[in-house]
Amino acid sequence: MSLFKLRHFWSTTSEDDEYFDQNSLLVTKLNSDFDYIVTASQSGVLRIFNPLSENTDDGQLGEYHPNDVVVERIFDLPILQIGSGRLVSGNQVTHLAILHPLLLSVYTLIIKAGKTSHGNQSYLELVYEHKLRRSAYNLVIGPFGSSQNRDFICVQSLDGLLTFFEQESQVSYVALTDFLMPCPISYIAKTDSFVTCSSDWHIVCYKYKSLSEASDESVDPIYSKPKVVPDWTYNLGESIIDLTVINDIINKEAWLTILGEKNLYSLNHRGSLRFMKRLDYPPVCFRCYILDSYLFTLIVSEINMLLIYQGTTLKWSAHLDFLPVTIHRAFLKPMKGTLVLLSEEGRLECAYLGTEPCLFVAPPLNVQELDYEKLEKELLELEDVIRTTNNNDVAVQTNIEKELQLNLTVNESIEICVYEHNMKNAANNYMCCVTIDIVPQVSIQEAQLALLVQRPLKIVPNSMFYSNLSEKTSITCYVFPDESTEVPTLALEVKLSVISSLGVPRALSRTTFLPMSLIMEPSIPEKENTHKITLSTSEAPIALPTLFSEYTHEGTSANSIAFKSPAGKTGTILLGKSSERYRLQAESLTTLSLLVEQLVSRLKKYYSQNETYRVSFSSSLPAGEIFEYSQKHFLVKQEVNSLQNKISQLSSQYRLIQKRLIAKYRAKNPSSLKSLELLLDDTYTDILEATEQLENEMDNLSKAQIDLSCVVHLVKQLIGMMEIGSGLMEMINSTFCTRVYDLETQSWEDVTDTSLCYLLRTALAKTDKDKLRVAHTSFEEVKDMSKFEKHLSQVFERIQKKQSLKEEDETEDDVPANENTNPDTSKEDFHLDKPIGSQFGVSSTRLLSARKSLSRRRHKNGTDTDEAVTTVAKV
Repeated sequence: MSLFKLRHFWSTTSEDDEYFDQNSLLVTKLNSDFDYIVTASQSGVLRIFNPLSENTDDGQLGEYHPNDVVVERIFDLPILQIGSGRLVSGNQVTHLAILHPLLLSVYTLIIKAGKTSHGNQSYLELVYEHKLRRSAYNLVIGPFGSSQNRDFICVQSLDGLLTFFEQESQVSYVALTDFLMPCPISYIAKTDSFVTCSSDWHIVCYKYKSLSEASDESVDPIYSKPKVVPDWTYNLGESIIDLTVINDIINKEAWLTILGEKNLYSLNHRGSLRFMKRLDYPPVCFRCYILDSYLFTLIVSEINMLLIYQGTTLKWSAHLDFLPVTIHRAFLKPMKGTLVLLSEEGRLECAYLGTEPCLFVAPPLNVQELDYEKLEKELLELEDVIRTTNNNDVAVQTNIEKELQLNLTVNESIEICVYEHNMKNAANNYMCCVTIDIVPQVSIQEAQLALLVQRPLKIVPNSMFYSNLSEKTSITCYVFPDESTEVPTLALEVKLSVISSLGVPRALSRTTFLPMSLIMEPSIPEKENTHKITLSTSEAPIALPTLFSEYTHEGTSANSIAFKSPAGKTGTILLGKSSERYRLQAESLTTLSLLVEQLVSRLKKYYSQNETYRVSFSSSLPAGEIFEYSQKHFLVKQEVNSLQNKISQLSSQYRLIQKRLIAKYRAKNPSSLKSLELLLDDTYTDILEATEQLENEMDNLSKAQIDLSCVVHLVKQLIGMMEIGSGLMEMINSTFCTRVYDLETQSWEDVTDTSLCYLLRTALAKTDKDKLRVAHTSFEEVKDMSKFEKHLSQVFERIQKKQSLKEEDETEDDVPANENTNPDTSKEDFHLDKPIGSQFGVSSTRLLSARKSLSRRRHKNGTDTDEAVTTVAKV
């Protein structure tokens, strides 16, 4: 057994269909010099154990023996709790109290000794029982009323009724006020009072005398609800797991220890806080005891750890092999101070805290001088291994695609939507069917499928999970528009994440386009529109009826075709008569996003065999329109935040008025409440109005997000047709996110503005000198949209300059094949003359010296750092 673990010496288990909780374990002497262990399951099985393990020949303690079971009895009713005390009048013998849902029974343990240990006869004999008026929850036993040499029983019901029994006779009932849910209850003998937790998370203490005076046998206490005034209360502020009372005999004090969900509290018998300990883990159960006037607390956490505190100081921690629901401390014959643990499934163990010495001794360090030539050689070998591993990853990914096939089929026919929540105010009510086939060639341990479409499209179901996948599986999903707004894209992404039988994770993805007829309807072409986009092709233009065959009918023009969006806006595609150009025009820029996507995808599909076919865009990017939609989204987002803050303030005001009303209701001489009632009604009306406004603004925000997504997706498509380079295009794709989402503390403009600043200082920097400046990496809230507009226009200007420079480079002569001047040389042809670490050091030194010279130049010119950063942003 390793260090910092609990050492078990005796254990047993119950039946499979038995369950236990924190009230199912009792440690009591039962008229003996040593403790007995009593367990009672919710199935009605009661067992009494007397572990008599003795030392073996090797000095170890013996394990469980059948003779350790004193009594095992099966009751017809579930057992909620067990207790012990002097419960029979005129008898000082300790008896057992067993609480059933509607019955309280008291038994005595009778043991007839035999000549040998296995010849002893033990059984439980019923002394008396009481029928309960309400369903019971728990009980507490103690010398109520400061009685001498006898104990009484108090049973708490599920509805807050306290029933008191003075041994064989039933005394009184009393119902707790402001009761919602039953909580643990305990008895303080020093002050003759009961302590429990109320529904408002207050620790409440009631005098036994007050409870006795409030009881009335003539009426039902559930309906009479007599006023019971607590002796003291303490605002705990959280729900409790358990509470217990520990009596300090030396100092003649009573300590109330409470285990909450996040803290450990200790109060004295007058309700004053002694200490509080913040717990960094979720607790399960606890037990307290006093040793040499110090309070020790045993706490079991959900991560199977036992922690021992002396006051608030952690003294010891040990790992448990299982998670117990209750823990006790017992004095058994083999060992005093034994820890008794009981799990929910009935695993009962006796253990003690102990360690085993670690015999391992670390050898002395043998420090040798470094051989740099050997290290350099080893570094090159490691680089070869890494390069080979990367090639193997590609091969493994190719193999996984052979071992697992993902087929995607989109039904081109449009059906009537059958989902009730689809498109409350939409223009049409269509949906299309998508079938996904997963064909594994080998056994797959786990597989998770996710389907992604962009708003306002919706797909159901959108995710599935499979385990032990070995046969072909087909999934049918349905896609439909959920709102009557513009659609940014018809792309459907299918992502499959799998874990093979060897535990290796892999991922597959497929992308396809949904049918255009799901969204667009045919319309009459328009000659002129507000927004126009011209696309050029490298081959002869194709007739529009050939590209959009599903919209072809008699009388369709070969040079023009028009579509109507769900928002009711019309977009037109015109074919150039004497040039390889297509012109797309619409009254709204949001409509053009889907038209450009469909036209380009269908052209590339038509010329799929021609690798040199290109679709290009050479006009200026619509920076002003993007800023217009982003500003509209920004203003709506601010209005939503303002309404949310307003509702939060009104809610706080409403709660304050309620508290004031409650305080006046409790006053002995309450004043007029009319003014507070009027203020309460006005506040409630303001909350309703603000909530309605917030709902309207949330709808506006959703529409603004979709419109902004359409425009951003259009711009990304146009930039992609400008042929500015794959590296820069990847950065632009990550900068302009088409899925517009707003968090509570961060909006789309905040992330995009930071990304734009990063682009301006790295890939789109004017000179190499600007690249030496520190990149902008901090996220700041956008409060002034003028800066956002400035950064956006700068990015678009530099992108167009990159395009013009590339076009000029393409007109120059080609570089000879034998000269290696291409900066994008593949990594396989790249050979290291020096170790990588040396190159990193040289580059970092050059960067540091350049920054130092730049800072000296700034200091010489009297330029502040903030002004320099502003100058970079302006550039």
